[in-house]
Amino acid sequence: MPKSPPSVLIVDDEPLARSRLKALCERTGLFGMMELAKGGRDALEKIRQLQPDILLLDVDMPDLSGLKVAESCADLTSTPEIIFTTAHVKYAVQAFRLEATDYLLKPVKEALLREAVERAIANLARRRVDCEQDICQRIWVQDGTGSLQLIVSHIEWIEAERDYMRLYLPGRSYLLHQSMSSLESQLPDSLFVRVHRSAIVRRDCISEIRRKGRRLFLILQDGSQLAIGPRYADRIIGTAQAGRLGGSETVTE
Repeated sequence: MPKSPPSVLIVDDEPLARSRLKALCERTGLFGMMELAKGGRDALEKIRQLQPDILLLDVDMPDLSGLKVAESCADLTSTPEIIFTTAHVKYAVQAFRLEATDYLLKPVKEALLREAVERAIANLARRRVDCEQDICQRIWVQDGTGSLQLIVSHIEWIEAERDYMRLYLPGRSYLLHQSMSSLESQLPDSLFVRVHRSAIVRRDCISEIRRKGRRLFLILQDGSQLAIGPRYADRIIGTAQAGRLGGSETVTE
């Protein structure tokens, strides 16, 4: 849940409607990364890859309705704020039962879109505060025959080793018996980013992103090289372009 401008995924099966909404979003000046999806199934794929902060979601789409997309979002670890955009009034009750931020009728007016987005941003900020209050600041690990308390912000990166997580700090590493998903949910999103199903990295430890053939790699400040998993690649590139990876850049070799 970002402090920088939020990312948005615009979902509509009509090309003209997508283009118009994108133009309206650009005029508001409220967004960072903007992506488009041409239908419900395309939206689900991009939501998983990019984890957008806000969805501008059409309801009536032939492959998968916006209401079904919204229901699927409820199962995500980080749920986007959803603003429905539709020509039909009849879905409003269902939309608000799904805890939609707003319900805008087409043609969407810029002033109403701005109000809805500002409300979504405020909701994101409140959720971030709530999450940060629940997120751990220290982690206990085994160290020889005893236990040691680590400050979370000192961890540089994390790598899965079978049933354990190896936590890398400057000059040392420690094993923690915990699943990757469970540990990820405890770490502040503002500090860490998942780059592979087996790796999490502290954002400010990233020096650059390199491409070798079709594969992407992170280069850390200490020279370590980590592969970026295919399912995380679009999200990492988008995050870097939005300036949320500690000033990293993409280079090609």
